Amino acid sequence: MKIDRGLSSAQRIYEILHSRIMECSMKPGSIISKQNVADEMGYSQGPVRDALIRLETEGLVDIIPQSRTTVSLIDVRDAIEFHFLRVSVEVEVVRVLASQVTDIELGRLKLWIDRLKCEIKTEDLVAFNEADISFHAEMFHFAGVSGLTDWIALRRGHYDRIRGLYLKDQKRREEIISDHQEILDALKTRKSRESEDAARTHLGKSLAVVESIKCTYPDYFL
Repeated sequence: MKIDRGLSSAQRIYEILHSRIMECSMKPGSIISKQNVADEMGYSQGPVRDALIRLETEGLVDIIPQSRTTVSLIDVRDAIEFHFLRVSVEVEVVRVLASQVTDIELGRLKLWIDRLKCEIKTEDLVAFNEADISFHAEMFHFAGVSGLTDWIALRRGHYDRIRGLYLKDQKRREEIISDHQEILDALKTRKSRESEDAARTHLGKSLAVVESIKCTYPDYFL
């Protein structure tokens, strides 16, 4: 993950910890030592504390004052509620795009698919996930509602950790690329029904196998 050196100390720490939590290299339920994080990253505990408070507001860490801080367990109910919200919003985004997307915009979406094809070869799951998210963010931007991506980001923590576990399977990453291509192909037809169906099919896959994921990682979930 690339960190912008112009960021504040707390923002840098937040970005690093957020990435680790999303990819589950910091496992759900694991204890976070503020001092260890500060020592590792070369900062005082102040910005570490600020970063952890922000992560707590997103439901990604649990802070018990004067006791301990842990990576939160994955809440499937929260993920399901977010999924309902995301499908509702993104299907509408695709519907709008189908009627107004330009060839230049379609070309930019294709570039993100090309990026996914590169990242799947490197087996860099963080980079693959960032390219995946960017493909969807571009659609919001082209539909004129890019501000919604920041709002959605505040609620997607539990959902994205399930997606991160889902994407550990190579075949599922290949499906993501195929799904994105189907969305792009549908948008090229300028037909809203086909575009909406492609988006809805794509968005439903990670939660469709959540019970299987829970069986593989039972200690990660509430």
